[in-house]
Amino acid sequence: MVVGAGPAGLEAARALGQRGYEVVLADSARALGGRVALESRLPGLRAWHRVVEYREQQLLRMPNVDIFLQSTIDASDVVGFDHVVLATGARWRRDGVGRWHTRPIPVSGAPQLLTPDDVMAGTRPQGQRVIVYDDDHYYLGGVLAELLAAEGYQVDLITPAADVSAWTANTLELVRIRQRVMRAGVNVRTGRAVLAVTGEGAVTGCVFTGAEEDARADAILLVTARLPEDGLRDPIISAQAADPDGGGRTVTVIGDAWAPATIAAAVWSGRRYAEELDAPEPSGAVAFRREVTALDLA
Repeated sequence: MVVGAGPAGLEAARALGQRGYEVVLADSARALGGRVALESRLPGLRAWHRVVEYREQQLLRMPNVDIFLQSTIDASDVVGFDHVVLATGARWRRDGVGRWHTRPIPVSGAPQLLTPDDVMAGTRPQGQRVIVYDDDHYYLGGVLAELLAAEGYQVDLITPAADVSAWTANTLELVRIRQRVMRAGVNVRTGRAVLAVTGEGAVTGCVFTGAEEDARADAILLVTARLPEDGLRDPIISAQAADPDGGGRTVTVIGDAWAPATIAAAVWSGRRYAEELDAPEPSGAVAFRREVTALDLA
């Protein structure tokens, strides 16, 4: 059984089905895709849905793959399966922990704190002034700022980095993202971190001098770090261990549920699981010959 139909779960189910395994794919959502299905609805990301469409069409052609949507799985549902794959994804943190802060940000008053999960699920700020605090530095902070600005909100994007979505310099998208954000009317404040959240907005600090400023806002959208949704792992392992016929069965966590990363990394995680499922137990030896270069000082 594969639990979770995000990029990792879809790829694992597809690859296992191609190899002739009988596969049950279950997800609590109404449609396949997980994070990709949600993120592909955001500005400029529609093409990403091909990650889902390609795998969905292949899965629908496989008679040995059964798909169950709107299905909440617990430990009792997986008893009897030889292998259980947990691809349950990750959730965005609500406490401000990210690259800059390793501990939760102090919160006072009663501010409206949002995460990307909230916004992608349809929740919107209660007022007009919004701070998007991007301590993720990948694409999502800039995209969500653009989305809210297009919907009429007054958006301040604050980030400790020197650029908006700074990591995208590695994918040659940084300039284009900055152009889109500026054209959307987003006020960008780089080199600043949110130090505390108050009922009036946030206290920000310069990452170089520490100089503090107040930033007023009705809501704060925290784009910081993610936590794995791995709560099913221990109950399922316990259920498998208690099953008298459970010897030799496996429970494996893959994708963002193991380590939140990129969509490409999640797809690779699913593919790798399928490729290595029937491999012999690792002995510690390298499974292939490799060339090692050394200096001959004789």
